[in-house]
Formats: sequence, C-alpha cells, structure tokens
Amino acid sequence: MAETLTLFKYDTNIHFMLADDINKTVNPPMNNKIIKVYKGVDSALNFFIKDKDRKPVSLTSGTLTAYLVNHITGNLLFSRLVEEIDNTTGQAKLTIRNKDLVGTEPGFYDLSLTFENVDGETLTLFADRADNVKVTVEVKDGPIPAFSESSTITFTTPGGTGAKEYSSAIEVASISPDTQGLHTFVAYLTNYTGNLSVEGSIEQTAAGWFPITIDSGEYKAYSESTSLDPINFTANLNWVRFAHDPDAGNAGTVDKILYRS
Repeated sequence: MAETLTLFKYDTNIHFMLADDINKTVNPPMNNKIIKVYKGVDSALNFFIKDKDRKPVSLTSGTLTAYLVNHITGNLLFSRLVEEIDNTTGQAKLTIRNKDLVGTEPGFYDLSLTFENVDGETLTLFADRADNVKVTVEVKDGPIPAFSESSTITFTTPGGTGAKEYSSAIEVASISPDTQGLHTFVAYLTNYTGNLSVEGSIEQTAAGWFPITIDSGEYKAYSESTSLDPINFTANLNWVRFAHDPDAGNAGTVDKILYRS
C-alpha cells in the first residue's frame, strides 16, 4: 500500500511599526518568534508595515531597506532595498537568496528595517512592544547537502629519478563519515614517466598498509604523460595514501592528486 506524505509551505509574515511623530499612544506589533531561514534555498519574508494606529503605511512615499547582521560579531551580511508588494496593505517582501548565505555559519542573526521618507529622513521601524528594532533570524542548514571539498595531495619530491615516494596519510572518515567504499582521484601529470599506486589501511592508526588495485593491477604506469587522469576504486578503508615511483629516465612530475571518497 502506498504511503501518503504531506508537506506544508508556510508563509513568513513579520510586522513592523513606523512611528514618525511624538504621539505617546501607539499600537506596536507583537513579534515573539524566531524567523528561520535555510541555507541552499531562497527564503521569502513578508513584511507588513503599519503606523502607530495599525494603519498601512504607503510604501510609495519612501524607501524601505533591510539589514541582516551577525548577532555575535555585529558584521553586516547585507543591506538591500525591499520590494513593494501591496501598497494598500503596507506589504513588502524580502527574498534572502541562497547566494546571500554562502559561507555563512548557522546561527542567530539580527534583521532590521529602515524607512527613508520623501524628506530624506531615515526612520526606524519597531518590531515589538518593547521598542526593539530587530527580529531574530536563525540561519539553519538546508535540505540540500553541502558540497564537500576534495583533498589535495602533493609529494615532497613530485618528480626526479629517485626512490619511490609516499604522500601523507589521509583519514577517510574525516572526509566522508558515511562512505560507501567508492573512492575517486585525479592525477595531475606533466611529462611524467613512472608508476602511480595507492595503498589503504583498515587500522585505527595509519599503519598496516596494503596495495589497492587500480588499472587492473597494483599500479598504473605512465610514459611521458601530460594529462589529468581520473581513477575510481572501491574499498572500505580507514586510511589511504598515494605513491609515485619515477622511472630512471623520468623528466616530469606528479603535480598533485585531488582525492575524495
């Protein structure tokens, strides 16, 4: 029997008050929830701008600007003009796009608005009955997994005609804790003649190395190769390392290896 999964789309509505005179009788909004936005997707925030009598503010009479600030450091993530949606209800919309949050750590941030009127005055908008001018935004990891960087491996001696040289050991679990055993690497070669090999370990520490089969053998041979050579192999490992064994007539280099699991 097929199962039914119900998903919900919620509109995020935030109310602000514009108090542009000294009247003591005001009716501020009562925002009391944390606004959640998610990395990897766009988030639309709906603002309703009212005056002290809770009547809609004519947004065509000025310019509305939003600011998102790191709650801890005070650093400004961005400031942006807010799009007018419905002047009769004082509704406006801010879209926090995926690109706005690239490199942003999950956590709490402060969102505030200002309104510049036709006289060029920049006025504060109030968020609650305590005369706060900020609402709290929580940035969270989104539904799309973050792309993990490949590891870059280099050799102390990338070329030469000497003895076989090994890279440093790489802990597989630190790159991909839920590895399915598939490993991929790309060898960057410049006029290289010699053999490239991979070794693995299932020990808790980087020891007990054994050869990994690549290219139907324990190594792949190159002759004056200048290329980017992608190679896949499957093995359940805790550690991996690479080695190159240059030929006596080698005049090239293994420039680097990009590896991911």
